[in-house]
Amino acid sequence: MTGLLNLATDASDLAPATVAAITGPGRTGLRVGIVLSPTGAWSEIVTAATLADELGLATVGFWDHYHAERPEWAMICGWSAYGYLAAITRRIRLVPMVICRLNYTLGVLAKESSILSIASGGRFELAIGAGDYPPEYEAWHQPYPDAPARVAALGEHVSALRQLWTGRPVFMSGDYVNLTHAACTPVPPEPPRVVVGAGNSKRLIDAAVVYADELNVYENEATVAHARKQIDASGRPVALSIFGRRDPSSWPSNLPATLAHWQKRGASRYLLSVGWDDDLPARVRDLASAQHAVKERS
Repeated sequence: MTGLLNLATDASDLAPATVAAITGPGRTGLRVGIVLSPTGAWSEIVTAATLADELGLATVGFWDHYHAERPEWAMICGWSAYGYLAAITRRIRLVPMVICRLNYTLGVLAKESSILSIASGGRFELAIGAGDYPPEYEAWHQPYPDAPARVAALGEHVSALRQLWTGRPVFMSGDYVNLTHAACTPVPPEPPRVVVGAGNSKRLIDAAVVYADELNVYENEATVAHARKQIDASGRPVALSIFGRRDPSSWPSNLPATLAHWQKRGASRYLLSVGWDDDLPARVRDLASAQHAVKERS
C-alpha cells in the first residue's frame, strides 16, 4: 500500500502564532476548552462562545452527531455553525469534539477544513475520530465498518488531507483512499492541527500517535496513562488533552483541583461538555476562573 507518507507533522512546521496559541509563549498551566453540546439553544451558544473568547478560554466546539438518540438532546454542530463562530470570535480556537470521519467524504473534509481555517485566520483545528456511535448508523441505515477498518481508514484520510492542504495534485493508492490528480484550493494559511479523538480506544491511540499533533482521550486514569506512555515512546511532540464528558450531576466539586490533577499527568488541554446546563455563561465563567487558578499555581 502506498500513500501513507508525510503522515506526521512536526511542531516546528507550525506557524509561530499557532504554537503560541496552544503552548505559549511562556504560557503555563492547563488550557481549558468548552464543548457546547448537547443543546439546541442557539442564542445561548452564541453568548457562551463570545464570552469564552473574551475570558480567555482556549477552545470552543461541539459534538458531531446529526442523530438525536434522545430528541430532548438537540444537537447543534456542522460546518456552518463553526463558520458563524469564526466570524463572531477573535482569538479562541475552534476545536470540534470531535468530527466523525464516517459522516463526511474526503473531499468535504478537505474543502470545509480549508475554508474554516481561512475564515478563522488559522484558528480551526481538525479534531477528528474514527467514529464510535453505532446508534447513529443503525438509525439512518449507514455503513458502520468494524473497529480495525475504521481506525485504519482514519489514518489514510489524515495522510490524504495533509497532502491536499498543500493545494498540489495528490495521487494516492490505499486500502481506503484512492486519489488521482485530486486537488483542493484555496489552501489554508497553514495546515490545521490534527487532534485525534481516541476516547478510551487503545487501538486508536496506538495507531494515531505516529501521525496526530494531539491525542484527545476520555477522563480515565488508565487511558491517560496509556496515551502518555505511547506518546513518550513515539519520540514525537504529540500533545495530550482530556475530554471531560460530564453532566451537571458529576460536575467537579473542585474544578481547579481536577485541572491540576490532569496537568500533572501530562495533559495540556482539558475540554469539558457543558451543553446540559441551563446557564451556559455561568459555566464559561467557572471554567475561565479555574483555568486562571491553575495558571497561577503553575
